[in-house]
Amino acid sequence: MRPRTKRERLVAELSSKLPAITEAQIRWGKKHCFPHNVYRCKDEMWCSECGKMWVDTTGQKEGYIRCPYCGERLEVKVSRKTKDNAVSYLTVVTTSGDFQVLRHFYTARYARKERDTHYFIDEVCQQWITSDNKEIVIAKAINMGCRGWIHTTEMSLKQSGNIYYPHSYDIDGYVYPKVKVLPILRRNGLRTSFHGVTPAVLMRALLGENKYAEMLIKTRQYGMLEFYMRRGGLSHPWAVNICNRNGYIIKDGSMYDDYLHLLDYFHLDTHNAHYVCPKNLKKEHDKLVEKKRKIEAKIRAEQKRKERIERMFRMKQDIMSFIKRIQPFLGMEIKDKGIVIRPLESVTQFYLEGKAMHHCVYQNEYYRRKDCLILTAQKNGKRLETIEVNLKTFKIIQSRAVCNKTSDYHDKIIELVNRNMGLIRRSAS
Repeated sequence: MRPRTKRERLVAELSSKLPAITEAQIRWGKKHCFPHNVYRCKDEMWCSECGKMWVDTTGQKEGYIRCPYCGERLEVKVSRKTKDNAVSYLTVVTTSGDFQVLRHFYTARYARKERDTHYFIDEVCQQWITSDNKEIVIAKAINMGCRGWIHTTEMSLKQSGNIYYPHSYDIDGYVYPKVKVLPILRRNGLRTSFHGVTPAVLMRALLGENKYAEMLIKTRQYGMLEFYMRRGGLSHPWAVNICNRNGYIIKDGSMYDDYLHLLDYFHLDTHNAHYVCPKNLKKEHDKLVEKKRKIEAKIRAEQKRKERIERMFRMKQDIMSFIKRIQPFLGMEIKDKGIVIRPLESVTQFYLEGKAMHHCVYQNEYYRRKDCLILTAQKNGKRLETIEVNLKTFKIIQSRAVCNKTSDYHDKIIELVNRNMGLIRRSAS
């Protein structure tokens, strides 16, 4: 995109005058932007920094070790991998004219066993932010995907975002420690550290985009600042003010926010410094969590007790209702060539039938169905099939053997029940 406004033309001119990345910045990026590992496979070890391999018979499988070739301190990893590729971002924070500039460098390391390690560093994005919180982005083209940079293209003006990702060029890279910031940002509390927050996000917040960012950074509530910037809001802002008045520093923002919600749950005063400024946050947090767990366990136990009583009462009603419905069919038997078909006469028989036949005649509570008669077909005491007959149409709905399959006697059982359907009809009437 070509520069159109006066501000865009000024940014394009200033961007062309920015110096190239320095050797000191490159050395810092190589040291801090990548993990430094040594990979062990049996007695062989190789360094991800220089690619050299050596034999180590100490058997060390964890901890740290010095590379005998490059002298780098390496963390021991047990792995059979022979290559270690890593990608990261190095962010240089500087100023140019009246602009705060964030320069993002794409850094890649390509390490191979017994080969020299290669690095690739390329500036892919610049964010130019003004004191009135306006932003202009200069960047390289992006492929389909979030960070698929086309490194062969020239940097040009870009739209800072779209409706789905309004700040799509905010890169959370490793920040080079020599930081230059605008006077207004220094006045609002920013020095050299961004306290775990993406640099562009924190800068926009300090320029007025967020309500509490300046207060949190000036009162050194860095743990709460990181949580606030990631969550986007404070649930109990007055509690932070009480902490500041009492000189209480919140180290873990997420745990502290959970602790405040626990105070609300137990109706404890979140305006009282006794509760808001605990001497041991983790201890008090865990104590309230355990107390809440016990209360909720009692509530669940009581609910289960009530459900059990209701289930027993309903079961009793179902049994009484089933006994009334099954009365006309008690003692009924259909016999032919050793096959005996008789109705299931109790809920217990439904349970035993379902358990033996591995189907759902009991679990799906067929005994509750008013217009349903369930029969069991047996031969020599062995269950063959379970038959469902509709007492309105006097038709066989289904006849199932073990695991809802059919037995070798299926057709005979169907024919036998249909032949005696008159007996079932007379019994039902």
